[in-house]
Amino acid sequence: MGGNDGDLVEFIRTYKSFTIIPDTSLDSLLAAGLLFKKLIEQGLDIKLSLNAKILVDYPSDPAIVIGMPALNKQAQISIGATGDSSITALITSMLDKIAGVDKWDKLMAILAGLYKGFYDFKSGTFRGLENVIMKELVSEKILYEVTGLRLWGAKRKCLVHALTRTLMPYIPGITGNTPQAQQLVSEVFKTTDPLSIRQKDLHVNGDKERVLILIKVLAEKAKDPQLAFKLLGDFYVSIPDLEAVGEIEAHELVGSLVVYGSLCRDCPLDIALISLEKSLIPQIMCIYEDHIDKVSHFIAREVDKAKVGEPVSIDEVLERPDIIVDVLSYANALPKNKVVKVSLRKEYITVLRELLRVGVKPEEAYVLCGDDQICPLK
Repeated sequence: MGGNDGDLVEFIRTYKSFTIIPDTSLDSLLAAGLLFKKLIEQGLDIKLSLNAKILVDYPSDPAIVIGMPALNKQAQISIGATGDSSITALITSMLDKIAGVDKWDKLMAILAGLYKGFYDFKSGTFRGLENVIMKELVSEKILYEVTGLRLWGAKRKCLVHALTRTLMPYIPGITGNTPQAQQLVSEVFKTTDPLSIRQKDLHVNGDKERVLILIKVLAEKAKDPQLAFKLLGDFYVSIPDLEAVGEIEAHELVGSLVVYGSLCRDCPLDIALISLEKSLIPQIMCIYEDHIDKVSHFIAREVDKAKVGEPVSIDEVLERPDIIVDVLSYANALPKNKVVKVSLRKEYITVLRELLRVGVKPEEAYVLCGDDQICPLK
């Protein structure tokens, strides 16, 4: 069974009771949560699970598989991303046609599009379906497009701290490296107090030219001309029913979800459930705030080993390797023909989507991995 709108609608009408199984990428989790929410609202009997082994053990049981291959195409349907739109945007568009979706649901599609790197600052547009959604949310003042730096915490933190905690995009030599970030900000902004420089003050002080110099230096140090465009252009998010939280930077919101998703074995399921419960967002943001500096220092220290498939220890920092996969994927730096491999409590593990990426047969990968999609390695 294919994965277009018509097939999915027909599947839902045919079965009415089934399991939704996403991989643990943020896009798949948001898509699964949104689909789960809308279908239970329609009174259907739906389960949400990370346990892909169900597809092998119960091949005749109907299932929607998100971001991964189905095994029995008679009873299972697989939904994947296109080259231009996230899975969440595809699901949002489909549901809007048949049941209607609210602003919160549409915001999930924007977050998924940012996670996938589909926003192009040069043109000020997304590649695919997210662009229509973006324009609607901007007109309704849910999103505020800004031309500032795409740094995690740029609105709230000093520039040095925003630079060091940004993981997507990863900034070589600066992410997780406070002394280097301080030195760079001191040199570019001609100050002896680099911690006093805040992005929100730059336009007031007429420092636009120095911001461009900063971006140019970062791209040159990284030997990546595209980094400049990955660092420019963000959105502020005003979340309905969460006015007390205030405006949140969209890229940092994506980052908080990605970081949180690796802090506990079951954290990915919590992310899927934000479609149902908005109040999880401030809780996740608080947990992210407590962990981001430690996580960014860890990534900076271990990223070069992870790039070539060498094992890295995540003891006392993470419970899952997903964030390492996401950081490398965003930088187009995943190890070729090797999985991202980590050690946790003296055991080597990876995550299911990594096995699939390097070509392990789905039926073998699904059996190998646990019900949380953590997979043992030799």
